[in-house]
Amino acid sequence: MSDFVKKLPNWLTFSRLILIPIFVILMHDPSRAEALLATIIFTLAAFTDYVDGHLARRYKAISDFGKLLDPVADKILVMSALVMLVAQRSDLDGEPWVRGWLVVLVLARETWVTGLRAVAAARGIIVPAGASGKMKSALQMIAIVLLLLHDLAINVGGVKITCQLIGSNLLLLSILFSYWGAWDYTREILMSDAQPVQEKPSFTNGAGQPEPAASADQTNLHSAQE
Repeated sequence: MSDFVKKLPNWLTFSRLILIPIFVILMHDPSRAEALLATIIFTLAAFTDYVDGHLARRYKAISDFGKLLDPVADKILVMSALVMLVAQRSDLDGEPWVRGWLVVLVLARETWVTGLRAVAAARGIIVPAGASGKMKSALQMIAIVLLLLHDLAINVGGVKITCQLIGSNLLLLSILFSYWGAWDYTREILMSDAQPVQEKPSFTNGAGQPEPAASADQTNLHSAQE
């Protein structure tokens, strides 16, 4: 496998980070054309999230750097979009494109889970992404795209429903999935019997030679099932 293929997932993650400030600039008091362009850029950035993960798994190009950078890029993308949506006001009723309390719920959950991951890392616990987390991410991305197209109406059975209404409900649904996942993380990490990793001092054997310290595999609890 070439170095290019191995590095491609990380480059796609970097491209997602580069697209974020462009999106934010476009969403600062946007015209209709700028809002549409911002929607395209957000959709492209969200698509790179799927592609880089797919390539990393298919070509076994998963790296520790990618494991760190990819979720950070996702959180920055989603938070940037939601903050900019709160700042916009609808031409129809003067209300924000997304309710502020929904954004607060998303921020609170992400802050809590980030703290849990820090605790898990200290204990040597590995908690894989569950079905609720994957569903949450997909719903969030779709909801944000619909919220960006807020005043576009869809005719359903003769009734016009705005994208803002559909997007807000999908975002609320994603929050329910996200809190379900946060509860799973809390149960797996805080209720685990694993203890923080501590370095063990080395001792000398009978020949006066130092004995090697226990390896991390002997001292850590690595569990994807707990």
